[in-house]
Amino acid sequence: MTRSANFYAVRTPLLPVEYLDRLSHLTPENLAAAMKELFADPILQDAIYIASPELFQEMKRWMESDSLSEKDTAKLSMSLYRYLLRMVARCTPYGLFAGCATGNVADYTSVQLGAPEEHLRHCRLDMNYVAELAASITAIPEIKEQLLFYPNNSIYASGSRFRYAAYTIRNKYRNYFLTAVNKSDYLETILRQAANGATLETIRQSIVSEENDITWYDAAEFTEELMANQLLVSELEATVTGQEFFTRLCNRLATMPEAAEITHKLSAIRDLLRQPNIHAYTQINQIVKELLPTTSNKDLLQTDLILHTHQNQLSTKVTDELTAEVSSLLQLARPGITPDLDQFINAFSSRYESQEVPLQLALDTEAGIGYGSNSGPGSDHTPLLDDLVLPASENNDPIQRSRMLYFQLQRLQESRAKGAQNITLTTEDITSLIEPGTKKYPASMYTMGKLLAKDAAAMDAGDYLFDMSGCSGPSAANLLGRFCHGDAALLEHVRSVLKQEEAQQPDAIFAEIAHLPESRTGNILMRPQLRDYEIVYLAASEMPAEQQIHVDDLLVSIQSGKVRLRSKRLNKWVIPRLSTAHNYRNGLPVYKFLCDIQHQDYHPAFSWQWLVPDDWSALPRVTYGKCILSKRMWMWRKKETTYKAGSYMPLIDQFCKEWELPRFVLVTEGDNELVIDLNCIAARHLLGKIMDKSTQVMLQEFLQTPDQCWVTGPGGHYTNEIILPLMNEEGAIGLPVVSPNKPDIQRSFLTGGEWLYVKLYCGSRTAEDMLREILQPLVQSLQEDEIIEKWFFIRYTDPDHHLRIRFYNSSRPDFWQIVLQRLYAALQEAENALLIHKVQTDTYVREIERYGVQTMDFSESVFHIDSDFVLAITQLLDEEAGEDYRWKLGVVGTDQLLDIFGFTMEEKSKYMQQLQQGFFLEFKGNKALQQLLNDKYRKESAELHTMLSGELPEEVLALMEQRKVRMQSAIAAQGNIEKYELLSSYIHMFLNRFLLAGQRKHELVIYHFLDRYYQSQQARMKKQEKIKEIS
Repeated sequence: MTRSANFYAVRTPLLPVEYLDRLSHLTPENLAAAMKELFADPILQDAIYIASPELFQEMKRWMESDSLSEKDTAKLSMSLYRYLLRMVARCTPYGLFAGCATGNVADYTSVQLGAPEEHLRHCRLDMNYVAELAASITAIPEIKEQLLFYPNNSIYASGSRFRYAAYTIRNKYRNYFLTAVNKSDYLETILRQAANGATLETIRQSIVSEENDITWYDAAEFTEELMANQLLVSELEATVTGQEFFTRLCNRLATMPEAAEITHKLSAIRDLLRQPNIHAYTQINQIVKELLPTTSNKDLLQTDLILHTHQNQLSTKVTDELTAEVSSLLQLARPGITPDLDQFINAFSSRYESQEVPLQLALDTEAGIGYGSNSGPGSDHTPLLDDLVLPASENNDPIQRSRMLYFQLQRLQESRAKGAQNITLTTEDITSLIEPGTKKYPASMYTMGKLLAKDAAAMDAGDYLFDMSGCSGPSAANLLGRFCHGDAALLEHVRSVLKQEEAQQPDAIFAEIAHLPESRTGNILMRPQLRDYEIVYLAASEMPAEQQIHVDDLLVSIQSGKVRLRSKRLNKWVIPRLSTAHNYRNGLPVYKFLCDIQHQDYHPAFSWQWLVPDDWSALPRVTYGKCILSKRMWMWRKKETTYKAGSYMPLIDQFCKEWELPRFVLVTEGDNELVIDLNCIAARHLLGKIMDKSTQVMLQEFLQTPDQCWVTGPGGHYTNEIILPLMNEEGAIGLPVVSPNKPDIQRSFLTGGEWLYVKLYCGSRTAEDMLREILQPLVQSLQEDEIIEKWFFIRYTDPDHHLRIRFYNSSRPDFWQIVLQRLYAALQEAENALLIHKVQTDTYVREIERYGVQTMDFSESVFHIDSDFVLAITQLLDEEAGEDYRWKLGVVGTDQLLDIFGFTMEEKSKYMQQLQQGFFLEFKGNKALQQLLNDKYRKESAELHTMLSGELPEEVLALMEQRKVRMQSAIAAQGNIEKYELLSSYIHMFLNRFLLAGQRKHELVIYHFLDRYYQSQQARMKKQEKIKEIS
């Protein structure tokens, strides 16, 4: 169930929308005079200064002396006009152009803004300058000696070396690179000493040694080298969470008498930041020049505008209606597109299977896998699967989304035939467009859009529309985190939402990602501490050490096709979150990986996307209920007209008439929007200048006209944008039980150890012949001669088909030589006939995370018993005809495993239902597949019922009894077993051994058959109980 939170954020521009009428008389001839008059306002001057100090200086010279040429005056006036339009119409916060405020959900709607001078300016130094200041201060010897130094938190061990990420700075940008150093006793001593922070003198003294002839000067030189190479970093490394980095820098330096002069200047800057005027800003500029004489003052300040409101609330009726409609639309959400993550999962599964490995090792491009892997299918005789048509794998290429594309083309054709300007979606339309499969939504998310109404009373009466930008996650905080520093009420609300989100997943830690890709990026990444834990990577953190999770503490595994992270130290699952709207796609691999896995469990977003071919010239509005999913749009393409530079006015007249354009339109350039009043000659010229520079221009209808703006303030009415957090009470994801932290059994066995691992590469049918004719007698003789104590095999493809065979002896060191000698002799004839194309030994790595520390040895015993059982059964099967009987015996063998482990009929039914649903989802199950599986069951059910009731050949019954006795003996010897966690793997491995090919598809069908069978048996048992009660 989805509900709205009890708060929201409203974003509005600085100026009221009535300015559009006030500016409608402007022409190129009177534009300069109008701009000079309007920008005499000190608040507008402040807005320009914060956006562009260079433009402000040019504007001031022009206003004071009027010394610019006519051409330069026209250019400057047009720039100021564009900025003015942004301050009137666009709600995205930027400097003083637009701001935000926190509102509450209440009984009625009313948003009344204060005057511009009442708004709060949350002003701070740009992170570029703060980072540069911190670096220059750290280099001062007297200060450096007082600081604590820590190991670079990207360091990890790789064989005989330490690998880590470092960076160089070029044109104020960080250029990261992966580098490595050789391990040494001295380096390891220093890293241990600095682990919790240490002064340089403490670090030096840790390796000074007369015995080893290491002097203080040697230690000092070595320490300087470590700092230069960024193996050691100071406590003044930039933070992106907690108190703002500049505040943290000031507070730390204030404790050092050696930094008194610098502290005085920084304190002066801090005081000036609280004074919202240009005079204060210019003084800040002067002080920064004194501290950083070689740097420029471009983009010196970052400012967020926190709107002052006299009233700020939305009615519960409105938020409930919006939440209901958005919830319906969320049914059209699709999984996130993360090709790198998909490749990683494939590559990881292929190399590490169910292992849990250090994250940095897995992502290491040399020792690990990085991203990307491929595999290919084979071809075999599999009668159960021959007529099984599975839904195609989901393709996230929008053009392949045929259902939605067909719908759009059909509706577009209908609207054009009728001359309609709007496509209205119905509930039936939404239902018809829902993709098959269960959708999962995060515990918190948000919807964003513009509310349109005559006034607040009309909105509460239901007379409103919601121009919906979209709905997204995986957290409600994504767009709100960066504004929490300046808005205490917003911070309290966001923390409350995140606590509710985390309460749904008590078995995991939600950890905020704290990483600084670039100094300037820190301006949007900076947010207070929002969660109890942080994953810290190439940044500093103010969190207590026990609440910081370093990347070298993270272990990664693949569980049910999903990436799972676990903290070694805390022994809990870790769910990363980035509660800010940073585009991380071009980030470092570790950062991108952590951010990517935020979305893997959910259908994270919905927004309307036109999928029609891109040769359209006009598209209608699309609505659902009160939601506007897409505004009317028009596309002008230069190549489709005989256009000459500067000849835009007649062309604008032409397409205004041809397309019946409304008075107000938006020019969209990427993420930027610019409102154009087509009744205004100056605005038309602005549009023409854009056309001159562009190959195509997209226009959208502008809906927040003065008669549709219900947010009020002293100057009139304001456009708005609402961010409404949504809470999903069913957002928890299924996480497996955390394994014991430190396995106390051996994981890996090289050739020559207690386990011998052989891979036998051949075709799937040849593999079956090898099992029957070579391995069965070989294994029998090895066991009779006590050369091996256990053995087991599995079938595998990576991408070539092969058998993986493992032999075990705990007491005879040379057993593996005897096994290989006999195996090679037995295989010689097949190798000479070219039936086998490769035999190789390998390291056996136990899947401890999958089978458990306490039950690893027991699991290998189960595999041994089942391998013996499968070899014996296959001797009874004919060639082709036997394959039909084979899968049926697979059903019976699966049912017997459930019996052996003590499942009741009710437990069998519940357990098999879970397995069946999991595989149905894996294969993108839909109604057609469900019907096909049901039809196959009806066809086979009579014979299956007979076989499952025990009517089997005597030799099969004897082998099954032998299997049962041996397994029950192993279970009794083992004692306590977590059968629910283990049995799905035992069943999976049994079917892998028993079936020739297509094992997972077979599992899909077999689990469906058993689910149906158990349901029918339960129904029959209940019916018999009722008859007994009556009699």
